[in-house]
Amino acid sequence: MDESLPKATNGISDFLKLESAGGLLLMAAAVLALICSNSPIRHAYDDLLKIPVELRFGSFVLAKPLLLWINDGLMAIFSC
Repeated sequence: MDESLPKATNGISDFLKLESAGGLLLMAAAVLALICSNSPIRHAYDDLLKIPVELRFGSFVLAKPLLLWINDGLMAIFSC
């Protein structure tokens, strides 16, 4: 059995226990987004952000593009 998987999961677990892990992941995501939006794949990146995402509970429907879910939902979490 390959023992590199438990070592990798232990490393990830140790990283996520750091107080700075959330900030580092957010910075890495921002850098990746900047690279994607300023590269030849920017059209695919724009199309990804325009994907409709829906939340349904019975007849209640909340539908927004992915970009608005990111702006409205996730930014509220990081501003706390």
